[in-house]
Amino acid sequence: MESERTEPSLAELLEEISGLRDLFQRRLLEDKVKGRQLDELSKQLEGSRGGFGEQLLGPVFRSVLLVVDRIRSLVPPEGDQALESIADELLEILRRQGVRAVPEESSFDPRLHEAVRSEPVDGHAHGDVLDVLRPGYLLGAQLLRPAQVVVASSKVDQPR
Repeated sequence: MESERTEPSLAELLEEISGLRDLFQRRLLEDKVKGRQLDELSKQLEGSRGGFGEQLLGPVFRSVLLVVDRIRSLVPPEGDQALESIADELLEILRRQGVRAVPEESSFDPRLHEAVRSEPVDGHAHGDVLDVLRPGYLLGAQLLRPAQVVVASSKVDQPR
């Protein structure tokens, strides 16, 4: 009879297995939640690092862009390969650091463009970008400087 008392009953074993199964499922669920939280924290950390770098480097990159503008303004109409090469190299350095040109959009976007002038033109909708006078640049999602553009305006009938 003593051997019967030391061996657990089938009901006790099933209850213990059920308890272990519940514990296992709770731990799996906790692991999934922790995994999602770690992923979210990693994304937040990466975002804050990127934003911090953009804040620190933005002014430096804007200054380099002004140097590029100055170099390009010195290029005579017939061209100067050396000056153009220096400007291109500086832009390549910025590109490797994540700076990219504002995409040339067909219509004016006040978040990316600065309208310097508007011209009434046939064949273009009001707000179409006609010309880019000075390119704009982005560092990640941060606008370093807007593109200076000429936009189309509606032709207004002139009084006779």
